[in-house]
Amino acid sequence: QRAYPLCSLPPREPPFHLHSEQNARSNTMAAAPEFNLSFEIGPPAAARPGSPFTIPVVVAVRPIGTPARNVQHLVVNASLRNEASTGAAIGLSGNLTASVRSRTGTAISGYAKLNPLTISQPGKYRLRAMLSAASYNGVVTKEYVDSGVIHVHAAAPAAQRPTPAQMVALQRLTTENLDISATDIAAWQSA
Repeated sequence: QRAYPLCSLPPREPPFHLHSEQNARSNTMAAAPEFNLSFEIGPPAAARPGSPFTIPVVVAVRPIGTPARNVQHLVVNASLRNEASTGAAIGLSGNLTASVRSRTGTAISGYAKLNPLTISQPGKYRLRAMLSAASYNGVVTKEYVDSGVIHVHAAAPAAQRPTPAQMVALQRLTTENLDISATDIAAWQSA
């Protein structure tokens, strides 16, 4: 038996489960992304606590290369993050899940419309849109994207009007299968 000085201990191997978790994490990180997510219509920069966003949030989903063949259905889920996007925040309500749709119905390339969305508490937040894929094997989270900062405060406008860039995007989206019409756009302009 080998003797060790009182101030040192024999070298130890890390527990197996830590090693396995590290391998799983590095394998997951190394996987190439299958989809690109972006906010076609992002959340407002400012909103009142408890007031629904006037304009729907629309997330664009585009495959990168050829996604896995076993993907049957894509959905986008919205969640609230703190300003730095380092942790979850509470207070988001509304229709937090939407199918990815195209002109022909549900699809692996298209748009998801999240509407209405409301943040109940004052503060600075980001909206996270997370893409999940359903297949015969279950549901897997594929990608996510975080919005710009949303400042929720009592002095924010009661309604948000679309910017010129949002107007162009909204008009283009009327041809998609998202239930956005010219009448809706006119109402948002005059809000």
